[in-house]
Amino acid sequence: MSSNYQFKAETIIGEGRTTQAAVDEIKNWLVEASLPQISEELIVLFLTSCKNDIAATQCTIKAYFRIKSNAPELFDDRDIDREDLAKAMKMIICSSIPVRMPNNIVIHFFKLTDTNYRNLNLVVSMKLAFMLLDVSQRSNPPEQVIVLLDMKGVNLMHLTCMRMGAIKKFIEFVQEGMPIKIQMIHVLNTNYVFHKGLDLIKIFMKNELMALIKPHPPSMSMEEFHREWIPASCLPEEYGGILSSVEKLNQKTIEQFRELKPFFEAEQKLRSQYKRNYSKKWF
Repeated sequence: MSSNYQFKAETIIGEGRTTQAAVDEIKNWLVEASLPQISEELIVLFLTSCKNDIAATQCTIKAYFRIKSNAPELFDDRDIDREDLAKAMKMIICSSIPVRMPNNIVIHFFKLTDTNYRNLNLVVSMKLAFMLLDVSQRSNPPEQVIVLLDMKGVNLMHLTCMRMGAIKKFIEFVQEGMPIKIQMIHVLNTNYVFHKGLDLIKIFMKNELMALIKPHPPSMSMEEFHREWIPASCLPEEYGGILSSVEKLNQKTIEQFRELKPFFEAEQKLRSQYKRNYSKKWF
């Protein structure tokens, strides 16, 4: 697959975040394992997310292809101008915050703007969440990601939108196949619905992932949140921050998704090309 990244593997190597020897070892292993040949840039993402542990990197790459092969509803047809994706972007805010935390940590922000549960397609929303990873990793790969989720407007009827099969695949990819690690998951405006929903899906979650979830009640002040967790410099104006409004951030995300259309198409073509020949070997 041709690289559509705006960074070069040699740049990350030059920064000391990984080594050419490690990249070459993974390239040789991909051939030996009869796995798809991926760009050096993607190999770098896997290596840095696994702290250059070769065995862990290999396991993550195998999980990456295996899970994506079995979850086309989450990873295929990633065209933001498709009707379902365009509709989803009108009812949720989805943004890779442009200002990063110290130590090159990126923030992914999500919030409902249309709180009518009848309009929510959770599977499509999960697809957008994974598309956002490619936005963040396109240039200057982040060390980790912080997820910031605002539960305001979510009610019990939204639980009827849950599709457990897709949620299981989503969590499996986050835990096993994602080429970046989550530092923390902050959930704002938590309520009974949040805890009920978490009870439903925690059977799919490892203890390590559960430990990353930090709920924040509606009574918490944003000043306290800025002081203890995420500074105002990394938040939109609606959250006491100095960045653009959430709506402007959402429009920027749509533009970024459009720019990545060639990448999404090439990545899907690579997976479909190898799926028939290699899917049985990925298990």
